[in-house]
Amino acid sequence: MRISKIIAPGETIIYKPKLSKWAYLHLSRLVRNLTTTIFVSDKRFFHSHGWINRHAHEIVISKVESILVEQSFWGRIFNYGTVKVSGTGAGTIVLRFIKRPLEFQRQVRAAQNAESESHKKSDDKTNNEA
Repeated sequence: MRISKIIAPGETIIYKPKLSKWAYLHLSRLVRNLTTTIFVSDKRFFHSHGWINRHAHEIVISKVESILVEQSFWGRIFNYGTVKVSGTGAGTIVLRFIKRPLEFQRQVRAAQNAESESHKKSDDKTNNEA
């Protein structure tokens, strides 16, 4: 799926994680991996997969509660892992075989911090005008 069809006007992509090459070794996951779209923008975290049946999930970046990173021994060696993103009212999204999972976690947290700073500045501006 093309990101240009998903992204809203004024929304900026901050990070687009990649699947590890190890994900493609599992033949049963090949089609799913080839049809997966994942990105973090300044407004939301988005994940979709599927070719015939599409499953799309998104969590507004301010509603992300936790990001759990799990890495096996081989995952630590080859820098891939499973990332579980939980959001308020959105459940948990599980991403397997994510390349550089700690970088993914860092980018989501950076997007959350940028958004909270943006809200804080707009609140200060509103209070000063009043």
